Amino acid sequence: MTLADISREDVLAAVAECDDLGRLQFLETYGSAGSADRVLVHEGRQYDPTAVVGAAHRRASGRDLSSVVPSIAERELVNLLSGFGFELGKAGYGEIAGVPEGTVFESRKAASRVQMHRALIAGIVGNERDGAESIVASHKYEDDEDYGNMIVYTGHGGRGDSEKQESDQSFSASGNAALRTSMVTGAPVRVVRGHNPRRHNPHAPESGYRYDGLFRVESAWIEPGIRGFKVCRFRLFKISAEVGLSPELSATGEAWSLELPTGNVSPGRRSSMVRRVIRSTVVGDRVKRIHDHTCQLCGIRLSVKGRGYSEGAHIRPLGRPHAGPDIPSNVLCLCPTCHVLFDYGELAVAGDLTVIQAGERLDRKLRVHDGHGVGAEYLSYHRETVGRF
Repeated sequence: MTLADISREDVLAAVAECDDLGRLQFLETYGSAGSADRVLVHEGRQYDPTAVVGAAHRRASGRDLSSVVPSIAERELVNLLSGFGFELGKAGYGEIAGVPEGTVFESRKAASRVQMHRALIAGIVGNERDGAESIVASHKYEDDEDYGNMIVYTGHGGRGDSEKQESDQSFSASGNAALRTSMVTGAPVRVVRGHNPRRHNPHAPESGYRYDGLFRVESAWIEPGIRGFKVCRFRLFKISAEVGLSPELSATGEAWSLELPTGNVSPGRRSSMVRRVIRSTVVGDRVKRIHDHTCQLCGIRLSVKGRGYSEGAHIRPLGRPHAGPDIPSNVLCLCPTCHVLFDYGELAVAGDLTVIQAGERLDRKLRVHDGHGVGAEYLSYHRETVGRF
């Protein structure tokens, strides 16, 4: 089979055909199992490259070669598509073309066939390196909370045959680590809600499983659950379905390599980044002035147009579920870099004020000032719930 006659317009027509047919029928029509390692990314949705090229070739040649398409090397398909300027991304993350929000599956197996949620048993698909692809929210864990556009999701691990929590959970468990990575990267996570006859959820389908769109992981922490054991908790908020994938991937030589994307000279308003909210309070401003905007963790003082710049970081976060107080002993003066690392648990402070980074005690301590006392109880809370130590 030759691919020389295929044009970019043929590929775009194939993409549109997938949207019209639906993913499952599109894959069956063009002889693909939908298991490619890389996907074509177009307008924030992922498409199977084998099926797309098969559809594009039939449009260009008028011949049905669906039985031959699966034998073509994936690298050949990738080279063709990247040559037309299409983005190629890692399979599994983001929107699945031909599976719109609201699609209902009769079983986990049916959801797996279209790559919506690939695992037949596990509730979280993903890994610590790349993040989470998808989760199934079916209230199997008694600590789960579902408010529609916001979900407080319980991580996995620690349940016995009784389906009740019998031991502590940890961020080191693969699925929990994946969701924590998604929190840091801001990458979208597909949410599939499942019907659970034993626990009523007004936001779940009446039967089967339903794809309910993309969510972002806003925060992650550990706290005692209903049974008293520590559980990993993740707060997810629904986001726009128009979220792109990254990074762009292409095949060069014998190995996959990352390349800078071509970008967009006239970008629209679509955004997939998670922006941190920096709260400016009277208490935080006073703490920053006491320390003259010098970071208490690294000692760096930033200057912008001759004025010091720092951020007030609440040790025990404000708001639900942490309910930290907005008082001086719960605030640190940090540079932006240390603030991010502290919020995500990469930096913490030991009981003797030694700075901890990624579990290793550093040869420095938290900078203190006579006019600003730091609460040991808040540092302890941060280590146990937000940090990994």
